[in-house]
Amino acid sequence: MEPITLIAGATRIGFCVDDDDRLRQVGFGPDLDTGTLVFAPWLYPLAYPTYGEDPFAAPALRVTNADGTPITRLVCTGHDRGHHDGGEIIAFSLRDEVAPLTVRIALRSWTDTGVIEQWVEVVNDQAGPITLHEVAAATPLLAGTAPHLDHFRGDWGAEFTPLHDRLTPGAKVLEARATTRPAHEVPPYVCYRPDGDVDETTGRVLAASLAWGGNLRIAFETARHGGVRAWFGHLPTGADYTLDPGVTFTTPTVLWAWSDAGRRPLTQRLHRWVRAHALRDGDRDRPVVVNNWEATGFDFDADRLDRFCRETAEVGGEVFLLDDGWFGSEFPRDDDTQGLGDWAPDRRKLPDGLAGVGASAAAAGVRFGVWVEPEMVNPRSVLYRDHLDWVVAVPGRERREERNQLQLDLCRPDVADHVVGVLDGVLTPDIGADYVKWDANRMVTEPGSTALAADRQGNWPVDVVHATWAVMDRVVAAHPDTELLLCASGGGRMDLGTLSRFHDVWLSDNTDPVDRVRMQWHAAEFLPVAALAAHVTRWGQRPVAFACAVAMSARFGFDLNRDVLDDDEWAVCRRATAAYRRLRPIIQRGDLVRLVSPEHGPGAALAFVDDDRTEAVVFAYRLPDRDTDRDPVPDTLRIVGLDRVRRYEVTTIDLGADDPSTPECHTGAELADVGIPWHPIGACTAAIHHLTAASD
Repeated sequence: MEPITLIAGATRIGFCVDDDDRLRQVGFGPDLDTGTLVFAPWLYPLAYPTYGEDPFAAPALRVTNADGTPITRLVCTGHDRGHHDGGEIIAFSLRDEVAPLTVRIALRSWTDTGVIEQWVEVVNDQAGPITLHEVAAATPLLAGTAPHLDHFRGDWGAEFTPLHDRLTPGAKVLEARATTRPAHEVPPYVCYRPDGDVDETTGRVLAASLAWGGNLRIAFETARHGGVRAWFGHLPTGADYTLDPGVTFTTPTVLWAWSDAGRRPLTQRLHRWVRAHALRDGDRDRPVVVNNWEATGFDFDADRLDRFCRETAEVGGEVFLLDDGWFGSEFPRDDDTQGLGDWAPDRRKLPDGLAGVGASAAAAGVRFGVWVEPEMVNPRSVLYRDHLDWVVAVPGRERREERNQLQLDLCRPDVADHVVGVLDGVLTPDIGADYVKWDANRMVTEPGSTALAADRQGNWPVDVVHATWAVMDRVVAAHPDTELLLCASGGGRMDLGTLSRFHDVWLSDNTDPVDRVRMQWHAAEFLPVAALAAHVTRWGQRPVAFACAVAMSARFGFDLNRDVLDDDEWAVCRRATAAYRRLRPIIQRGDLVRLVSPEHGPGAALAFVDDDRTEAVVFAYRLPDRDTDRDPVPDTLRIVGLDRVRRYEVTTIDLGADDPSTPECHTGAELADVGIPWHPIGACTAAIHHLTAASD
């Protein structure tokens, strides 16, 4: 008997059906044998274990049927196999042996990038409602002799803090509960290393991501008979979902990508997939954005913003982004205690409204962007006074504020229409804005909705994600040429599901370039740097040239007060922008090659290489040495990932001088085996090297 397999490069998954019609998982990973089965079908693990069937596995599915019974036992009734533009689709149909219940396990391959997506659909075929207590998107069994998990801790100002765990008997469970900004708890990206150590070019490693913009669970449990059982899906806690007859419940999608040659090819394939399939306009240049928030906060007027527009043009920026504080009439937005929800311009600050700022931007020759936080409301606002029932709340319970805010309930159609109207209002032709920073700063504390019946309140944590995505989709459809920056108190939202509606993400409010080196390093294991907004600020009071060099290795921009910079520092900013705009296609779309990790010592280096390996940009950073036990920065920087035979001209870009260095010529082999001097010396310094293939 041959297994039923889906193959996308090293990412391979196989199934079979035993004599009792149980769907079994034959294997998952680069080593899967696509030939005949090695063992009898019943010896392979269940592909989707249910409650009441396997007492030793966390259930992928737990249901209370319409008759009150809690047991599910699935049999496979067949599978369909087809093709889409990027690969194949396999869908297995299963049904319960007794209760009318259908489960569909779907997988889709992307053969050009080695990625497989997986999700599950549950259909209630019963006469009455059923309750879904747990519904996993996928629960594969993973082999491993020394299993390790790489994951991340999120928090405000500390996004993508790496954690590395050896998986021992028991369960490692990652859960996010904040609803609106869950990635502050658990960024939904993990790597599984079945054999322990993995480096950039050797070892087996699985990258996985849950494309879900709400509460989530990712778990890894040592299986009784060997291996590790994974569990990916929305968080079941507080989300018992009532499914009515004839209705289909669809889980979030899980993305899988295996490598049997280390981390580098895995990251490069993930970047290609995200740019092509999970990021709006993934191959379009991202602009240089200048924001006013760090410079002004809420304190600005039309004249000051006019000056910002002119300074944006002077520094080489392409978009001026007006942040918080531009709105509010009866409750002016002079701080974060009031005005949120009242999106009429504050005429004290902006006598000509947003259109006046748009005119200033146009006169300066730059684009105009606007900050909004349309899902939230201050209790001190006209909107809240007029619509007390529009917020997420539980009747009879205190409406606790966070950041002086409450959250609007997008499950209500009238609220959804209002939020779409907010975006329509700031994107009118007379204003001229074509860039939006969409923020969301509040967690959910009392989940409850007047849009749902009393016995359907458990549906809200799932339904609100789909409702939010539906609002975002309406905005995208109405304004297809508007670029959207995703923000949630920094990087609280960065899942691939939500990000698919946006062009980039504000990775963190922490813009200290020392911290950003580490954040951007780890976020870029999964997300292309074009999606990671990085602005030069005075956080940490680091040298401006160093801050520019760090931000240039992602989506570059500024959030600076010109008045706090001297003329030399301002000149550094202009040179950085000119260099970035010249090198932008390689940085934003080239293959990322990690050279020196910031985890191993007080230095970091990375390169971006074009497809035919004729051009590259290298960034090298010296960081403060926070741990004297770590490795020192080497004297030379070895640059790998190039054509070893080809000769390259290496030009060092000095942001402190107008003229670049005299090019030096080296073969790719020399650059990889011998390297170039790692300079300059000293903490918070950086070097930028531009490599071009020499003409023979």
